[in-house]
Amino acid sequence: MTVTKIIDHFGSVVYGALAFLAVWGTYNSILLYRGLGKKSLPDAATLIDQVRELCKAKKFDAALTLCQSPSYWHSALGQLIAVAIKNRDKGLSKIRQMVVSEFHSEVVASMDNRLASVSTVVRMGPLLGLLGTVASMIAAFNRIGGSEKVAPQALAQDISLALWATGAGLLIANPMMLIGNDVHARLRRLRDRTERQLQEVLEILDAK
Repeated sequence: MTVTKIIDHFGSVVYGALAFLAVWGTYNSILLYRGLGKKSLPDAATLIDQVRELCKAKKFDAALTLCQSPSYWHSALGQLIAVAIKNRDKGLSKIRQMVVSEFHSEVVASMDNRLASVSTVVRMGPLLGLLGTVASMIAAFNRIGGSEKVAPQALAQDISLALWATGAGLLIANPMMLIGNDVHARLRRLRDRTERQLQEVLEILDAK
């Protein structure tokens, strides 16, 4: 097998790796948005009102059961209220610390690996594309320097294919970068919104 053919095969491997990156990034992006959807709670006011009434009536077990029901358990607010109610006798300062720790361990940490995968796709896409371009260009110029005659049209096709590798890498990385930034922004908004909503429950527990 000639050097040119080896490089051609290597270029095919790079294109395969780019396709894998595109699929892997898309898969993780879908899971990230699904996870954010589960952690958000559109009817948060309803849950807070119900918890307020139950806590005022000293029915803490009923409030805890409500937060752990299928309707609310997967949401960040439901999980954090449950933690606050379970530890209501430990003081407001301690409860705040536990709630912050719970948010980072159950909400943020569960998405960190997915976000890391998206960031890897952003970094690796252009690099793999550039590697594919270099490999294809080496093969093209190796044909020119070899004994075989190369038609100008065939050479132009080889160079075009080489440049497409870089284009594919950038085409994969740019949307993934936008998605990663959007998920970070949505996660910050979820944190801020949940903190405001949870403050009402903490005031109730503090006044019990």
